[in-house]
Amino acid sequence: MHELDFQSWGRADDPAVVICTTEADSADWRACAEVLAGAGRHVLMPALTDAVDALPRLREGLVGLPSRPVLVAAGAWASEALKLFSDAQTPLLSGLVLVDPTGAADAGGQINTPSLVVGQGAEAAAFAQALKVQPVSPNDAVADLNGSDALAAVLLGFLERCAPRQAVHYEAGSDARVLRDAMGCFATGVTVVTTRDENDQPIGLTANSFTSVSLDPPLILFCLAKASASLERFRAAPHFAVNVLHIGQQPTSGVFARPSSDRFQGVEWETWDSGAPILSNSLASFECDADQVVDAGDHLVFIGRVTRARFEPHRDPLLYFRGKYRRLHFS
Repeated sequence: MHELDFQSWGRADDPAVVICTTEADSADWRACAEVLAGAGRHVLMPALTDAVDALPRLREGLVGLPSRPVLVAAGAWASEALKLFSDAQTPLLSGLVLVDPTGAADAGGQINTPSLVVGQGAEAAAFAQALKVQPVSPNDAVADLNGSDALAAVLLGFLERCAPRQAVHYEAGSDARVLRDAMGCFATGVTVVTTRDENDQPIGLTANSFTSVSLDPPLILFCLAKASASLERFRAAPHFAVNVLHIGQQPTSGVFARPSSDRFQGVEWETWDSGAPILSNSLASFECDADQVVDAGDHLVFIGRVTRARFEPHRDPLLYFRGKYRRLHFS
């Protein structure tokens, strides 16, 4: 691999995915690589210009990788990859993906590794027949073959089947950070919870421990760490509000997550019946009467009875997953 120039994404000790395409600099392939890296894959994208010359050198370099990679060959690179890795005495790949393949599909042998064809039309069907696999077409798998999100979703599904990551285990008494990482595998929305203190000043902080509890009566909850400087002010407040953020409010989330004497400065907000601050133009806002406060370990659970709500269903939500902000990938 060292003889070829390549871009890389992700951690070097994660399972490798090598992408060979003449469109390595396109936004779609870069975005796809970022999604794969975010899902725990080390993505390598060599700067290839001539498959006949470069792919044999790439094959030699695969031996030096810590694990057998999945090779994604797109367009004209597919036929060369098919020839190069057929009848290999020692499998060098844990999987082979051909995306929108072009050229001759005769491998002259067998591919002894899990394979996938992504594309449609006669050429994709010919490659699928050569690999003895079913093609994945836009009609039954992805809405838009050229969209990075849709393509990444198909690739990740294949990667989990042919080269799954090893799970990490937590047992009682283990490092609490491991448990926290496990909890981080549950993707959540992001909210700003707000109230007023004893001096009628607005109070707010970012929280992702929010969920609905009941529709009848209408109850929601959020959790607040006992170490929070705002704990007692929320405990004493008769009302609070929960503001669900959309993707354009990521800066707002950052403001309310950092220590500050005036988090509301520069933030547009309003009040409804209770006086609890409502962040304007949020994805959704819930005004609540305080109902219960439940002691739960190192947190308190605040349960509120919803008295009023407003939402805008056409905005994209701001998500939080594995310690990072994320965006929604529609299937």
